[in-house]
Amino acid sequence: MLQRYLAIAMLCTFSYTLSFAQSAADYAVQMTAAVQESPAQIKLFWKPIAGTASYTVYRKAKTATTWSALPGTLTAADTSYTDNNVAVNEVWEYKVARQGTTPASSAGYICAGIKAPALHSKGALLLLVDSTFTDSCKTEIRRLMKDLSGDGWEVLRNDYNRAATATTIKNYITSTSQSNSSLAAVLILGHIAVPYSGEINPDGHPDHLGAWPADVFYGELNGSWTDNTVNNSSASRAQNKNIPGDGKWDQSNLPSDVELQVSRIDFANMPAFSKTEVQLMRSYLNRNHVYKMDSLNIIHRALIYDNFGAFSGEAFAANGWRNFTPLVGRDSVRSLPFISTLNTNVYQWAYGCGGGSYTSASGVGNTTDFATNNVNSIFTLLFGSYFGDWDAQNNFMRAPLCSNTPALTSCWAGRPNWFMHHMTLGENIGYATRLSQNNTNLYTPANYGAQFVHIALMGDLSLRTDYIQPPGNVVLTGTAGGAHLTWTASPDPAVIGYFVYRSATEFGAYEKRSDMLTGTSFNDSSGTNGTQYYMVRAVKLQQTPSGKYYNLSIGNTSSANITYPMPPSGVQQVATIMQPVLYPNPAFAVLNADISSTGKAQANIIVTNMNGAIVIKTKAQLKPGANKISLDIKGLPPGNYIFTIEAGGHNYSTKWLKMSE
Repeated sequence: MLQRYLAIAMLCTFSYTLSFAQSAADYAVQMTAAVQESPAQIKLFWKPIAGTASYTVYRKAKTATTWSALPGTLTAADTSYTDNNVAVNEVWEYKVARQGTTPASSAGYICAGIKAPALHSKGALLLLVDSTFTDSCKTEIRRLMKDLSGDGWEVLRNDYNRAATATTIKNYITSTSQSNSSLAAVLILGHIAVPYSGEINPDGHPDHLGAWPADVFYGELNGSWTDNTVNNSSASRAQNKNIPGDGKWDQSNLPSDVELQVSRIDFANMPAFSKTEVQLMRSYLNRNHVYKMDSLNIIHRALIYDNFGAFSGEAFAANGWRNFTPLVGRDSVRSLPFISTLNTNVYQWAYGCGGGSYTSASGVGNTTDFATNNVNSIFTLLFGSYFGDWDAQNNFMRAPLCSNTPALTSCWAGRPNWFMHHMTLGENIGYATRLSQNNTNLYTPANYGAQFVHIALMGDLSLRTDYIQPPGNVVLTGTAGGAHLTWTASPDPAVIGYFVYRSATEFGAYEKRSDMLTGTSFNDSSGTNGTQYYMVRAVKLQQTPSGKYYNLSIGNTSSANITYPMPPSGVQQVATIMQPVLYPNPAFAVLNADISSTGKAQANIIVTNMNGAIVIKTKAQLKPGANKISLDIKGLPPGNYIFTIEAGGHNYSTKWLKMSE
């Protein structure tokens, strides 16, 4: 099998003008969804593919690890499927698997919902800053921290000089995770230690076999990383040589699943660009901020430029067709030249692939092209030989982030494939990165290189597809009644309300203090006396090609010294839990419920039949964060039921189906 991949990969450089008997688009079921509230319904649509025999539709909860086939037999003529067993506020993933002739099979994925809940809290993010930028980019880094905090991250920070070892940094990340269980991400600014690991060449070239950059080392916390078995000095590039005791790790595959989202913003060793590292960092961070303020002229459309085609079934550009359609819609994905189009036209997403070198992809362009042109995209996916090994001079994968109008993320998508469909309901690209790193067979085809250590994201992992202009002029005043907060409305005319949050520190974890407010003021009468930070975020119901979700703006904050008339025990009642996700649904023997809670809470669990009779009643103690509750339902008759959870003065109900034996 390895020889096959080696042989195929050698073509990446020398024979990129292949026969296009099938398009890479034929290897991706391109999906969108339309939703309605009453009766609740999610309807899937996909583009027909020639040579299809049949389709099968699968569904799972967002966090579930197995798929359940949905009822119904679909033929080659079918291009849609309607799921009526859904409810408002739920989020579901769907897979449409195609069976046919050429290609024999393909699949598409979508994350769909009807008024999917807002994602208020993302957990803690550890910002690791190269000391080169500590003073030179002080203003821009502080603004980045405010934007991250305003997007629901608790922001931690540590600065390192470039002499710090990867082991030192990893030990700090591990200890931080042990002391802060909410740690979810690591964002690296600059060229602090680059871990190398493995004996791999996912591009298939014999001279490229060895250790590759492996930032996943910083995100994988439970496995064993060793430096005593791989002994390979044959690589043509010194950085790829890997021998025992050289500080490069042995592991080619992840020792265990990655726990933390990781990405890096790194402009080291890019002399093709006239700007210094500091200037490139400032340019990137400035554009990054403007994008998050919803102030860029972003058009939700995608570009694909494919120089490989089906490529013996690997169909690298299917990463574009499969991911982009749920994100921007079928009619907004176009096949166009890469550099020349992006230099003068705006596309939110761009995919390009072709035979590669460290500084180019045939048919797509080279690093110099990025230095002399704009890249009017935000999310960039590239594929070709060599440049996936990104820690090299004038590296082509990092080049989009250095452009005059820089892209904001870049990744090497093809070996393996990436899966980004969750972003259409508000998740960040770091979520998609970690999911793609951990994927083996949950999302297929994974392609060669699945769970290899080289899978990496360049750019800001917190980035999302949709932003709202935030509220302005937030003013916090201490009064006899406690905290009085006012703000000016967001300029976005589609905003439907605001949420208020509070923290004892500027970049700490903010707790939600209000349900959705339609006005522009808020009073908080209970809390701990002292300096308090309040944040206001705008919300609107965002329409996407995958449904609707409550989208939050970056928050705007204000602080003051507050004396509350009521102690913390009198905190006003707010929702403490999110809408539960049930799976499998339909269920047979066990019904699972994933529940996210903002704090400790005792929950009442009630299951009723469609006549309102209670068939299950129990209690559960929720902890902060993710909770899983499992119910034994083997004794229930087949049919529809209502699952209800009550906690914190609020309740959520979801319909589910019990299957017969």
